[in-house]
Amino acid sequence: MSKKTYNKPKRVQFLYFLLFFISGGILFYIKTLPDQDQSLGVMLVLLAILMYSLLKSTKNWAYDNPKPKEEEESEEKPVYKEKNIPSLEEMTKNLQDKNPKKL
Repeated sequence: MSKKTYNKPKRVQFLYFLLFFISGGILFYIKTLPDQDQSLGVMLVLLAILMYSLLKSTKNWAYDNPKPKEEEESEEKPVYKEKNIPSLEEMTKNLQDKNPKKL
């Protein structure tokens, strides 16, 4: 299975940005109209165009700007040394001592 590369030319990236910006603007404009003038079908098509252009743009941005390898290796869980963590019973006792319940 070959890995698909998303390194698109800047012109294509700009077209995706324009699709995103224009469809979002028109969708916003339609939502500001009174209820009887809003068309659900047009709004769904514009939303689909907006989501498609956003998907394509973010795939290319992620391909152009990969994460540094240092961050990927440092995803281990932190080790807490030299810290005394009280048990649940001690925590509830401390809370009850500080905030006595009034009946």
